[in-house]
Amino acid sequence: MIDWFWGCIFLACLIVLITISELVRKHTDKSPEVTRKVVHIITGIFVALTPMFFSSSLPMLIIAGTFGIVNFVAIRLGKLTSYNGTGRISYGTVYYPFAFFILTALFWHHSKIILITSMLILALADASAAIVGRTVKRPISYRLGGEKKSIQGSAAMFIVTLLVVIMVWWSKSPNGVAIYTKTIVIMALLTAVIATVCEAISYRGSDNLTVPIGSAFVMHLMIFRPELVTGFTIGMLLAAIIALISYKLRFLSNSGTVATFLLGTIVFGIGGWNFALPILSFFILSSLISKLGKKRKKIVADTFEKSSQRDMWQVWANGGVGGIIVLLHYLYPHPVWYYLFLASVAAATADTWGTEIGVFSKFSPRHILTFRRVPTGTSGGVTLLGSLGGIIGSLVIASHLFMKETDLSLLVTITLAGFIGSIFDSIAGATIQAQYQCPTCNKYTEKILHCNQTTTKLTSGYAWINNDIVNTICTISAAIAMWGLLQFII
Repeated sequence: MIDWFWGCIFLACLIVLITISELVRKHTDKSPEVTRKVVHIITGIFVALTPMFFSSSLPMLIIAGTFGIVNFVAIRLGKLTSYNGTGRISYGTVYYPFAFFILTALFWHHSKIILITSMLILALADASAAIVGRTVKRPISYRLGGEKKSIQGSAAMFIVTLLVVIMVWWSKSPNGVAIYTKTIVIMALLTAVIATVCEAISYRGSDNLTVPIGSAFVMHLMIFRPELVTGFTIGMLLAAIIALISYKLRFLSNSGTVATFLLGTIVFGIGGWNFALPILSFFILSSLISKLGKKRKKIVADTFEKSSQRDMWQVWANGGVGGIIVLLHYLYPHPVWYYLFLASVAAATADTWGTEIGVFSKFSPRHILTFRRVPTGTSGGVTLLGSLGGIIGSLVIASHLFMKETDLSLLVTITLAGFIGSIFDSIAGATIQAQYQCPTCNKYTEKILHCNQTTTKLTSGYAWINNDIVNTICTISAAIAMWGLLQFII
């Protein structure tokens, strides 16, 4: 009952704070961005300290869930601009309580210090990055995730995160485990790197989710899985090297480089070589294949939405499901996760190789549902050559199974699941992916702009379903197919 009483007091304080900020915005010349940051910092500090005063997490879970829903509705209706108004589309005030909800569910009874530190990083470091980025006289700007950032702001993010982790953990010891100075410093450095990268590639306020969760993950790894720390650090360095080399070879765009670093850190640092080599094989071999036959591919270059130089969204679409599976394997170790991982990467490979190799077919592709001839490059179009290329690509990834065990039935199953994923990709591309027609040349394309930046007309599918969404469907379908097929062979 005491927790519920103080929960009501806490909720009342938040409402009063928001009300005051609304009045300040309406009756002064303060911009919504200023009042939003003030609310962000004050609320963040209060939220971060709640585990110290509440014994039950239920009141805070209810408050977090309620605020997430209210904020989402307010944004859609254009209300509460004192802390929702940013001058751009942002769902940061929705991600914020959602992040707190997740971390509370995971760490309230497991390790409150991780929850407190993560939310303080969000309250102080993330706000510092935004304030420094907006107030510095000569910002050195860059753009990764669709929004402009500054080097100075990212430096502030790194430094404040470093200080927050050191200050909170200096005299603390979770569950009676002694925390030494060296461990704290290493943990602070690794957390600062991940938090800064998450903030740098944030889009529409997503850093309010990725920064605290990414920070919490690093701290949990350091304290509760110390045997993985060395591998995680090496994996982070390896991911950075591969990302930079790929950028130099023009395999990746700026945003793709950072996304590859994050994904590589997860897969290499947690999964080890068994998980790292398959996704490395996909990335390197697919990048090389995409560079072949440039003259032939120029014919359909203006049809595809994306180029062979992968951006952040392409990296997540092809490897994000695999990264999530690695995290699940970290949290709930079981051999089945490895098979699902291989299937998802095999599907990404089958889809990529099918598209890249299919372009060389001497015959026009056929629509996967109607079997009618369609122009080369049409979404949902398949060729025999491309299908064979997809099967080979899926088999190449499935063969990594032999690093752990020799089981031909599993090899065939993973290959099949990967190819099934590529079939779902083609079906999604033929039915729900956005297809446009250029009014100038009448050509069908995946691009919104065509022929000297002429706006194209949506002819089929849904505007919000692009090639990256379809690729994500591909990898998810393969993992699900693999799980289903395993029921018959295990």
